[in-house]
Amino acid sequence: MELAETIRLLGYLLGQVLISQESPRLYEAEERIRAAAKLRRSLNPAEVREGTRAMQLEIADLDVPTARGIAGAFAVYFDLVNAAEDNARIDALRQEAFEKAPAPIHDSIREAVRELKAAGMRYEQMAELIANLQVEIVLTAHPTEARRRTVLSKIERIAAALRRINAGPLLPEEVERLQREIREEITTLWLTERGRTSRPAVTDEVRTTLYFVGQVFWTALPLIHEHLQAALDESFPGLGLRRAWLRLASWIGGDRDGNPYVTAEVTAETLRLHRGLAVETHRQNLQDLARRLSVSSRRVPLPEELVSWLEQRRSLPPHIAQIRQRYPFEPYRVILSLLAADLAEASQDDMTARLLSDAPHSARIRVEELEAPLRQIAVALPADAAGSPLQSALRQMECFELHGARLDIREDAGRLNAALGEALRALGIEPAFEQLDPAARRDLLLRLLAQPAPALAPHPGFTGEAAQAWAVFQLIRRARELYGRGLFGPVIISMAKSAADVLAVLLIAAWSGCAEGLQIVPLYETIDALEAAPRVTAELLELDLFRAHLATCPDGLMVMVGYSDSNKDGGYLMSNWAIYRAEERLAAVCRERGVKLTLFHGRGGTVARGGGPTNRSILAQPGGSVAGCYRLTEQGEILTSRYSNIGLALRNLEQIVGAVLLASAPEGLPGISQAHRASPSSLPESWRAAMERMARAALLAYRELVYETPGFDEFWRSATPLEEIKQLTIGSRPASRQAGAEQVARIRAIPWVFSWMQSRCNLPGWYGLGAGLEVLHAEGPHGLALLREMYAGWPFFRLLIDNAELSLAKADMTIAGVYAGLVEDPALAHSIFARIQEEFTRTSRMVMAVKDEDELMQAAGVMQRSIRLRNPYVDPLNYIQVEMLRRLRSHEEPAGEEAAAIREVIMLTINGIAAGLRNTG
Repeated sequence: MELAETIRLLGYLLGQVLISQESPRLYEAEERIRAAAKLRRSLNPAEVREGTRAMQLEIADLDVPTARGIAGAFAVYFDLVNAAEDNARIDALRQEAFEKAPAPIHDSIREAVRELKAAGMRYEQMAELIANLQVEIVLTAHPTEARRRTVLSKIERIAAALRRINAGPLLPEEVERLQREIREEITTLWLTERGRTSRPAVTDEVRTTLYFVGQVFWTALPLIHEHLQAALDESFPGLGLRRAWLRLASWIGGDRDGNPYVTAEVTAETLRLHRGLAVETHRQNLQDLARRLSVSSRRVPLPEELVSWLEQRRSLPPHIAQIRQRYPFEPYRVILSLLAADLAEASQDDMTARLLSDAPHSARIRVEELEAPLRQIAVALPADAAGSPLQSALRQMECFELHGARLDIREDAGRLNAALGEALRALGIEPAFEQLDPAARRDLLLRLLAQPAPALAPHPGFTGEAAQAWAVFQLIRRARELYGRGLFGPVIISMAKSAADVLAVLLIAAWSGCAEGLQIVPLYETIDALEAAPRVTAELLELDLFRAHLATCPDGLMVMVGYSDSNKDGGYLMSNWAIYRAEERLAAVCRERGVKLTLFHGRGGTVARGGGPTNRSILAQPGGSVAGCYRLTEQGEILTSRYSNIGLALRNLEQIVGAVLLASAPEGLPGISQAHRASPSSLPESWRAAMERMARAALLAYRELVYETPGFDEFWRSATPLEEIKQLTIGSRPASRQAGAEQVARIRAIPWVFSWMQSRCNLPGWYGLGAGLEVLHAEGPHGLALLREMYAGWPFFRLLIDNAELSLAKADMTIAGVYAGLVEDPALAHSIFARIQEEFTRTSRMVMAVKDEDELMQAAGVMQRSIRLRNPYVDPLNYIQVEMLRRLRSHEEPAGEEAAAIREVIMLTINGIAAGLRNTG
């Protein structure tokens, strides 16, 4: 079926469910509202007024149960449409592959390698790139996925049934059966609570993420390895990939920044869950291999190394002895069964208790003990006999080892300094460490790092947060002793500002016995911190003590840049430019000192938080800053939209790896296409000067509105569903960095962006850009020509404009104005919203001028059409949300049953709008 036909089918089935499970009356009300919303989107002004009035009257007349049903209907509709669109995307890629064969499809690994070869990349240049290649996907629990795992599973089953229908050809009764399955699944989806009744525990979030690891990444990552190896074999034969160049990591269970529920005990349990998934999945694979490889030793003699290996295992478990007796000439089966038995025994390990105790320990099984006999089997057997299953098992062990995904630790710099300060006071070294200026702290830390560590108790008796901070580093030491170094990724310092912040962590690690090889990563996430980052890095790299520590870290230096908080701090344009400028200078600092650098990109789902097409964002990085190494976060609803099934995951990973290869190519290769050309390492001075001027003007406009306008906080809280978003039970982490804090500076970036997205204002994704662009545009034809030159020749600037255009296109100032009507002070509402409208108009006009377009998204016809088709279904959810917010805020009994029912409707609208716009935070 074509996409439109699939959506019609899903809409029809949903309508049947509404009639059968609710009532014809509710279905008719929903259809009247939908018709009015479509009329509102007419090009005829009279019809727009008529549709708006009709929709508002219908919604104002709704009782709460009916409002709940209609909001739920639109929310489910978007779930179904999104599933159909994802399937259509995969089908389109398959069709392209079929039509272009044997040529590669666009934005694939094979296309990237072929293009580099055709552009003149020499064999030794590719060999150097492949030797340094390191790509790591980091899964985070940032609470932007507004749907339960149960709901997501139902949607995936519907998508799978649709794929079977479209795979055809099917008999009529088979199609009928599949459509019946879809209707049944829609029915159970309708009857399921969409939201969680309570906040998930951290370990719930861990289990949800491990679902993606086991069901999707476990298959996808080895396949991506195969795809790249096949591309190299074709264009650069003889080049092989190193072990684990593509890795998976996670913050969930290790991200302590502002989450009091992530304790050392929770982190230990997270490690157990990670290892449990890896051990059991490897065990199942080996057991399956044992059944498959029934090769007789009389046909393929067992190599001497494996004979010796078997002889050393004289004491066999009873069930293995039975297998050996039953199959005397099938030693390969016996060896694989023995390895599976070893993993079965390892799965009984009480890892959490072992990690949290100081009891003597025995050695745990290591992945190398499994890989060695597997590789010997692979060499012994004919290639056609060993085949894909054995190679896949080996590749999975390389990618995931026995921990599934590395666990990062993240903590706020202030809390880490406070934890160290308490220890220094207790030891009589320094009574006011936290109050010292950065230079004084650095000097003290260098002196202490050069001395032997003091004798600390195994569990120092610090108070509260300090005890927890130290306990995490002791857990790292214990885990390394028992299970090796592979369990943990880097320690990330949120809100890092100085070299002393990094050295403080190094001292805590040294005194805890886990410093060697521990990658310590400063996260720069404000405009001032990003400006200072190159200077801080240079200061660290001038320290012999820090360079000696860095020499123990195989991956070199890693620095993280934060898109979310820098956007909240300085606005869209300045945030992006500050990050670009910092990356450019960081790369230069490290290059001058011969230090390997990996930039870690803390991206979110929306444009305001660094979202957008990942492959384009990689190509937009400053020239020379990627150099084969790229680490990025995948968060919230993005994890679902990009990795809900193998097809989507493979496509996204192909785009990431292909873009990393292209962005790492030597600059100046003549044959790289315009679409795949990375940003230059040396910008024209006119471009740089223009960006500086525009960014400063944008920063001024943004901060004048957000931080300097009296009453802005009140406007924001009233003109968005902020309070309701804070109450969403979609994540374990509190919405604010401080209890009760609602000021822009203290609220987390996710609810900040989420609230503006819900009100259709999308302010963080564009505000200030118009003011910046107008600085050059006001200079007349010369200024506009320079802007268009930058757009045509600079991938960074092109992506900056294109992403903002998408934010503008998804915004709707008329609906945002309806939300502004919720502000109690009409004068305040009018003055602030008028400024927002003015900047929206200016930014839209400037973006269209730069792109030489008559309307937004003119050059992106498919996306423009998708937004226009979705709007009539999103709009009613916004109007219902505003009506329910108005009722709730004026309710005489805000703690009563009716108010609770109204809140439930609001939560449904939040859920539906997020699905309709395919964005939350």
